[in-house]
Amino acid sequence: MNIVKQSVWRAALAGTAFVALMGAAWAQDYNQAPMLDPLVADGTLPPVADRLGANPRIVAPVSEVGVYGGTFRGGMVGGNDRNLLLKFTGYEPLLAWDRDWTGAVIPNVAESYAVNADSTRFTFTLRDGMHWSDGTPFTADDIAFFIQDILPDPLLFPSKPTWLLVDGELPGIEITSPTEFTIYWSKPNGLFISNVASVFGTQLTMLNKAYCSQFLPSYNPQAEAIAAAAGAADWSEHMVNMCGVGIENIQRWRNPDRPTIEAFLITEPYEAGATRVAFARNPWYWKVDTASNQLPYIDAATFSVNADGQTVILGVLAGEIDFEARHTTTAANLPVYVEGQEAGNFHIVTRARPISNAMSVGFNLTSADPVKREIFGARDFRIAMSHAIDRQAMIDVLYFGVGEPKQIAPIAGSVVANDRLANQYLDYDTDLANRMLDEMGLDQRGSNGLRLMPDGRPLVVSINAIPALGNAVDVGELLVQYWQKVGIDARLVSMDRTRFFEEIRASQHDVALWPGTSGGIDALLNPEDYMPFSEGSIFGVKWGQYRVGVAGGEAPPAYLQDQWNLYEQIKASADPERQLALFQQILEISAEQFYGLGISSAQPSFAVVSNRLGNVPDGTPSAWLYPDPGPENPEQFYIKP
Repeated sequence: MNIVKQSVWRAALAGTAFVALMGAAWAQDYNQAPMLDPLVADGTLPPVADRLGANPRIVAPVSEVGVYGGTFRGGMVGGNDRNLLLKFTGYEPLLAWDRDWTGAVIPNVAESYAVNADSTRFTFTLRDGMHWSDGTPFTADDIAFFIQDILPDPLLFPSKPTWLLVDGELPGIEITSPTEFTIYWSKPNGLFISNVASVFGTQLTMLNKAYCSQFLPSYNPQAEAIAAAAGAADWSEHMVNMCGVGIENIQRWRNPDRPTIEAFLITEPYEAGATRVAFARNPWYWKVDTASNQLPYIDAATFSVNADGQTVILGVLAGEIDFEARHTTTAANLPVYVEGQEAGNFHIVTRARPISNAMSVGFNLTSADPVKREIFGARDFRIAMSHAIDRQAMIDVLYFGVGEPKQIAPIAGSVVANDRLANQYLDYDTDLANRMLDEMGLDQRGSNGLRLMPDGRPLVVSINAIPALGNAVDVGELLVQYWQKVGIDARLVSMDRTRFFEEIRASQHDVALWPGTSGGIDALLNPEDYMPFSEGSIFGVKWGQYRVGVAGGEAPPAYLQDQWNLYEQIKASADPERQLALFQQILEISAEQFYGLGISSAQPSFAVVSNRLGNVPDGTPSAWLYPDPGPENPEQFYIKP
């Protein structure tokens, strides 16, 4: 375990005493939402200058200084749409992407940072006087709490975030003051700063030590008893229930008492069966606009929980949703939205999509069925199945002719582009596909004319797709038609998100459909489309689980170990050119192995925005590592009078 070196400065400072001692030091003329005035007047809240601290982040509005008030309205789909909330209010890392995602990293929770020459030590300076939503100071101790107490615990983090591992080593931390600390490893971590600015970086700033430590036995001997009283299996389950712990854990949206540094506080939790999730402004939020107005402008936010995407579309068309960019913004729905703009009082803004493919098609190379594993694992089988797909017809039908046939690969023109990976095995050739399938021993057919496996069983290939996920079901329906033409008994299985991921993680699927992920420079941070990297690599889940230490993972073949070794070399380098050269070697192995199939280059995306919502930018990216609209600063969105 890493040794955490801490100075002896850490005498306990109560939040109220801290404000009383320091408030005068940064007194300044700031403005606050009128709804907070009575709370300051009766002493419930300190003055706004005391709540903001000495150096709040100044956020330049997209178009204009907004006005206070109003309720933002959004729409969710199903009971596990948690990442919509993360993208709206959960993006508060130490450092952030700029709005245009140029690759620039800007101060956010940390006002500055420094990196040593070999990228082993990263020193951050926090904003003096910043607070959690319950008024307690946000300090380096909160960061250390995660790194020292939470991250190493096998119950809380059985699978360690790979971006925080360097050759298997977890980070250490040194604290030099309440606002300054250094995160370090014994070897270089050349991708750390970019990861801090990505969606992953929100992990470091998520847990309030003063609140969450009460659920840990190392801090509270009564932790097990408290967990039992709450009906939890043990202290670790209760800790997760109360604090969320991981950035994608739905529990972080179910406990209104959990302190946060985010712009909005949950008031109606995202519990099972909920039909609405609601938020209120955080009076302790630490950002201001260029006119010294404390953000957010908006008083509250509500999100309807809908059964499907079609219901969200109806809400937008009825003028009941202010911003929609997640579930229904597909090429197929664009004509509906274009026609409905005037009646629904909304407009359309563009979104760039630097992703690897419109839809990735992942055969399960680690299938639990040994016969299917051998078939799916044969490169010629995947090549044959690729030649059986008429991509141009799919593009014409599903994407209105927008896009080009393409395999899963970084986008053309990016610094990580690889032409071989993008353009191989794209020709629609059923004769070639049939010949290849016959030659690999799949030439026997049943009474229905469809192919049999070598053990005599029908070769049934189930295609798992989530209806709420863009046009995944439409893609699956067409794949069924194309693959049946070459004798494969393909069957579409439509399922909800929860069941989809349960089958993926158990490696029970045959084929899974999921939109491509990182296709630009972010591919260096999350290369799950190009090698089994994590559980998100739907074509090699068991290998991905092995890499991140999840129970049940399987050791990889040699070529995959080569990719992992190359990736460790990327992390160990502080030279961007060497990182890119090494990544090209990873992509060449990916091209040789041909792990998964793609359909089309990504179509330009869009968002629908109510005309009553101000300061929403046009032309910004849409991606997971750039969790839009988070980097666009939703705290500066406002409701027009």
